Amino acid sequence: PSWCSFSESLSSLKFATRAKKVKNEARINEDVDQRALLRKYEIELQKLKKALEEKNKCLTDKETFYKLEEERRRAEEDKAAAITALEARSREFMREKEEKKKLEEKIKMMNSQMLM
Repeated sequence: PSWCSFSESLSSLKFATRAKKVKNEARINEDVDQRALLRKYEIELQKLKKALEEKNKCLTDKETFYKLEEERRRAEEDKAAAITALEARSREFMREKEEKKKLEEKIKMMNSQMLM
C-alpha cells in the first residue's frame, strides 16, 4: 500500500481486529404462549424444589451433627464424673483398709496383753 492510504489501511486492520472478537450466540425464537410459559415455570419450579431439598438435607445433617456432638460431650462429662466417683471410692476403701489394719494390730496387742 502506498503512504497516502496508510491511515485507511490501519483503520481497516483495526476494524478487522474488532470484528474478529465479536461472538455470536444462536438462540431459538420462542413463541410466548401459555403452554410454553407454563412449561418454563414448571421446569424452574422443579429446579427450585430440588435446590430446597438439598438445603434441607444439609440442615438435617448439621442438626444431626450437633445432636451427636452434644451427646458426645455429655458422655465425656459422665465419664469424668464416674472417674471422679471411682477415685473417691478408692480413697475411701484405702482409708478403711488402713483403719482395719490398725484395729487388727490393736486387737493383737490386747490379745498379747491378756495372755501375759
